[in-house]
Amino acid sequence: MLIVLNKTGDSPEEFGRRIGLSGMTIRRWLRKPEDGRIPRVYLPAIRETCLALVAEGRLDPALPEVQSLLFSVASSAGYMAALRNLGLGESFTQGRPVSRDQILSGLLQIGSQLPKQTDVEVRSSEVSAFKKLGEEWSSRITTLWNIVRSRKRDLPDKFIAYGALFYLLTPVDFIPDNIPFFGLIDDFAILGLAASYYTRKSAEIPGRR
Repeated sequence: MLIVLNKTGDSPEEFGRRIGLSGMTIRRWLRKPEDGRIPRVYLPAIRETCLALVAEGRLDPALPEVQSLLFSVASSAGYMAALRNLGLGESFTQGRPVSRDQILSGLLQIGSQLPKQTDVEVRSSEVSAFKKLGEEWSSRITTLWNIVRSRKRDLPDKFIAYGALFYLLTPVDFIPDNIPFFGLIDDFAILGLAASYYTRKSAEIPGRR
């Protein structure tokens, strides 16, 4: 609770209004010992408020304390929060069949953001750890890493690879099922789709690596 308030800058009164409680109640909770428990009846409202704050861009979804609140929560606010986390626009297709090209377009949107690219680079060891899941996992991840680190490709040509690798690092429980395709497909399939995109592209342009 204290971390949420510090990160958003909300006063106890402002946060209390969001969840339907008085500022005095919030202040009383903040005075509890670290292991003091907030009554469970208020947790849904607190989760919903955190989702709304993430969707507004006022709360970092990567914070462990925030993720512990958001996991397994599905709602309209959850949809917006997940879009914010992935870096997709609010107009991303909702409730409709999604084609391969639309999926690649979504990965491109994710990978075009410098913070997402930086996250992939900084957490390269976490990405590489997924190679232990099997030979095909290793092959797909290696293909995408080779794209990211290639000196023969310009940055825009690497966006889909960055997007797929960032998706791999995104907690799956944070992506509601009502985000078409992204909420239902697993990391392995996303990696395969992105890797096959580059494989086909390289075949079209001989000598391209």
